[in-house]
Amino acid sequence: AVVIEVATGDILALVSTPTFDLNRVRYDYGTLVGNPNEPLRNRAINKAYPPGSVVKPLILIAGLESGKITPGAIISCPAQKAPENWPNCWLFNQYQSGHDYKWQNTARNAVKGSCNIYFSRLANRIDPAVLQLWLFRFGYGYKMPLAPQLPASSTEDPPVGVLWRESGIENRDFRQVLGQISSAVVRGKISHFEQIPPLDKGERRYFGIGQGNLRATPLQVANAMAAIARRGVYKRPRLFIDAQATPEENRASGNELNISPQTLDVIYDGMSAVVNESSGTANTQFTEAPLTQYGVHVYGKTGSTEQPDHAWFAGFADDGAGRKLSIAVLVEGGQRGSHDAAPLAREILRFCINAGYLGQAKSAAE
Repeated sequence: AVVIEVATGDILALVSTPTFDLNRVRYDYGTLVGNPNEPLRNRAINKAYPPGSVVKPLILIAGLESGKITPGAIISCPAQKAPENWPNCWLFNQYQSGHDYKWQNTARNAVKGSCNIYFSRLANRIDPAVLQLWLFRFGYGYKMPLAPQLPASSTEDPPVGVLWRESGIENRDFRQVLGQISSAVVRGKISHFEQIPPLDKGERRYFGIGQGNLRATPLQVANAMAAIARRGVYKRPRLFIDAQATPEENRASGNELNISPQTLDVIYDGMSAVVNESSGTANTQFTEAPLTQYGVHVYGKTGSTEQPDHAWFAGFADDGAGRKLSIAVLVEGGQRGSHDAAPLAREILRFCINAGYLGQAKSAAE
C-alpha cells in the first residue's frame, strides 16, 4: 500500500508485507533470505505488477487527448464472446453478459463499470508511441528519485534516493524497479522517453486493460493518481525534505501535463461513479461503511489481473477543504479488486481521517 499527500507529493505510507523485525535482521538474515515470500523485498517500489484496470483512467486520458474518442462516443459491449486474441468483458466471463444492457457504454460509464471491451478497443486506436508517452508522463516506466536533487550548480545526476544534508550527500539505496511500458524488457537506466523500446501494435489492446507486458509498481500507480488529483500536474513523490531548502523550494511546482479540463472532468466523473454510484465496481464496499460522513469524497478504480492473479484499488480522496490523498493498494494473489483491495483502501483512508490527514473525524460521543 502507498499513500501520498497530493499537495506536496509527500509519501505518508510505503508499506510492504510480509515484514520482519529490524532488531533481529542480522541474526535472522539467512532465514529471511530463504523465505519464499521475500520479506526483505519492498514490494511497494521493488516489484512491478500488471496494473490491470487501475491503468484505465490513463488510457482514457490518452484517448481523449489524442482525439481518438469523445466523451459521449459509445463502444458497444454486447453479451458475446470477444473475437479471437481480444480480451473478453469481465461481465461476460462471469455472467455471460455485457455492459450494453446496463447503459450506453460511454467514457464515464466504461470507467464506472471497468469495461474491458471499451478500453481494449480504445487503446488499439491510439498510436503506440503516443500511448507509451502518456504512461511515461504519468511516471510509468522509470525509477523515481525519492529525495531532493543535488544543488542546481551540480552537473551530476543524483542517485536514486539521495538525501542532501549540511554534512554532504548520504546515499539511501532505495532499490526500485523500472516497470515496463514496452513490448521488450528494458535493460539499464531510463532517463528520457526516447530510451523506451517500442510497443508492438498488437499489444495495445492488452495495455488498455493493464495486461500484456505492462508493469508498474504500487508507488508509480499511487503517484499517477496524485497527478490526476492535482488536475494534471505531475510531481515526483518525496520521501525526504531538503533541510537546506526554503519551504517554497520544498513545495516546488510540478510538471503541467496539459490535460484539458473537459477530459479531467470525465475522469473525475467516472472515478467518482466507481465508488459512489450503484453498479460502480467499488460501490458496495464503500457504501457499507461510507466515508462521506467525515466530509470525504472518494474517487477510485478497481483492478484485477490474471496470470499472475492480483487485486488492486487505486484513486484519491478529498475533503472539500483542499486536502487530498492518493492511494494504491495491491493484494498479491487477490482475485477481485472490488472484494480484496477496495475494503483495505477504505480502512486505510479511514485511518488517515482519524489521524487528522483528511476530513473531519467524529468524536466518540458522536
